[in-house]
Amino acid sequence: MHHTTINSETECSWWNTTLADLRGDMDALVDDFEVRLRAMGSGYEDVSSADIRATARETLTLLITELSEEPLPDELQDLPHRLGVRRARQGVDRDRLLEAVRLDYRVLWAGLTRVVSPEDTALLVAHAEVVLSVVEDYIGEVQVAFLNELETLALDTRAAETRAIAKLLAAEQPEEVAAEVALELGLPLDAEYEVVLVPSASATEAHRLIADLQHTRARFLLWDFDDGVLFVRPRPEALGKHPLASTRGVVVDEIAGLGGVAEAARLAHRLAPYAPAGRLSDEHELWPPVAAATLSSVLPGLSPAALSGLDSVSPGDRSRIIETFLAYCETGSVKQTAETGFVHRNTVVNRLRTFHDLTGMDPTVPRDAARALIALAGSGVPPRTEAS
Repeated sequence: MHHTTINSETECSWWNTTLADLRGDMDALVDDFEVRLRAMGSGYEDVSSADIRATARETLTLLITELSEEPLPDELQDLPHRLGVRRARQGVDRDRLLEAVRLDYRVLWAGLTRVVSPEDTALLVAHAEVVLSVVEDYIGEVQVAFLNELETLALDTRAAETRAIAKLLAAEQPEEVAAEVALELGLPLDAEYEVVLVPSASATEAHRLIADLQHTRARFLLWDFDDGVLFVRPRPEALGKHPLASTRGVVVDEIAGLGGVAEAARLAHRLAPYAPAGRLSDEHELWPPVAAATLSSVLPGLSPAALSGLDSVSPGDRSRIIETFLAYCETGSVKQTAETGFVHRNTVVNRLRTFHDLTGMDPTVPRDAARALIALAGSGVPPRTEAS
């Protein structure tokens, strides 16, 4: 702690008398602190008034004692540590905690101005830096204890979550352990869930993207595989842009209940090697490349060679024909394909007819369309996305 430097015996006597008067005004100081804290707004709703007042009394007593350069009583020696730990366990936000502790300076200064006579104002102002330094030292100690406890709590929580997820993923019948796991994790059993599997090479970026979410109700539970990281959470009611949308990985959503998470995780793991770089993919997008890889050796007719007829047109025409085919496969509607591509519907019809003529596969016939999608995936043509 910072200690005062007194320039004269007279000033020293004046300062000690002032601090004694301030200590005698403790009830008013505590009242002032509580009023100021409540005026801050949210952040301390779960902390009782008795707790706030007792802590304020202890804190202000400690600060006045430090300003007096008196020895701290034993019960106040570890106060910064106790306060930081308690507020972390009570779920108080770090910024709110620091705002609250900084109120101590304002409360002390307001109290000092009450007990000091007007003719001594200059002396009081000369001690402003001393008061601020003592309070800032105290804030630093409280913050260190708070952050250390948060880290400990996070590790304990993560360990418990890891054990619970391991139980779910390893179960032969996940539905049989789902209720127990939901209770351990504090999650709803029958909610709709989503899982995301991100390969190891993209894991660091994925952790960065969700860091802020991990302090909210939209947080993910995490499970580390040797080749990737699994992110699990109840599916948000408000579906905006996914926080991992720009990360290579696979999302499986609309999972009915926590018991379905294990099978969804296995599916995501099987699909992950086929996910393109730079964005999140889903199972509906990835089935063609999976099918191409699985069937290419068994059914050569589904190989990229089935599309060789497209090589007879220019690269630009080939790209436009394939893009139109992929867009049409999303909806089966010539009208919507034309609107999406900003072209006339006759242009769409002509391109689909050309695709049929060059490949022998008719996009309007589901079986032919499926064969063509698999062949395209095998040739390395990425599935169409909204950004295409």
